Amino acid sequence: MGGAAVEWHQDWAFYPHTNDNVLALGLMLNDVDIDNGPLMVIPKSHKGPVLSHFNNGIFCGAIDPDDSDFDMSKAVTLTGKARSMTIHHARTLHGSSPNNSKRDRLVLFYECNSADAWPLVGAGAYMKSTNPVQLCNQLEKQMVCGKVSYQPRMDNVPVTIPLPPAPDYGSIFTSQKTGGAKSAF
Repeated sequence: MGGAAVEWHQDWAFYPHTNDNVLALGLMLNDVDIDNGPLMVIPKSHKGPVLSHFNNGIFCGAIDPDDSDFDMSKAVTLTGKARSMTIHHARTLHGSSPNNSKRDRLVLFYECNSADAWPLVGAGAYMKSTNPVQLCNQLEKQMVCGKVSYQPRMDNVPVTIPLPPAPDYGSIFTSQKTGGAKSAF
């Protein structure tokens, strides 16, 4: 089936919050192995810096593989059978090599955060309304457990706003391509 690489990045660069209690959960919809470009992560990288995701002043959604804080030799490959799940912190460096097989690499990603982690930017993809009544209703419906918090916890976390966007801003694939991201693969 093929499939482009997802260049190395940190989800945090796309959607920083008031604190970094933010996770990404990946549900493998089919078997994922070395041949179809599995997710790779660098363990404990979430404790390090948020690297630049800009190329020539444009947010390209990928790090520069020549960044001195990036060490691909520490990468761990995450493979599994369909219905397997991955979980990584929003600041974890991760990417996926190109899918060179004839099989799909289908993974459904969910972003989750603590109730007091409010998005600073990038929320347009999942916060469907600016009407306060509709927003409150949406937040209540999305809550998995606990209660909605209307008091954001403000932690001292590194934040860079992902603007200006790539010329053809859209999916991560498009942003990385049109933003001129350098490939590590």
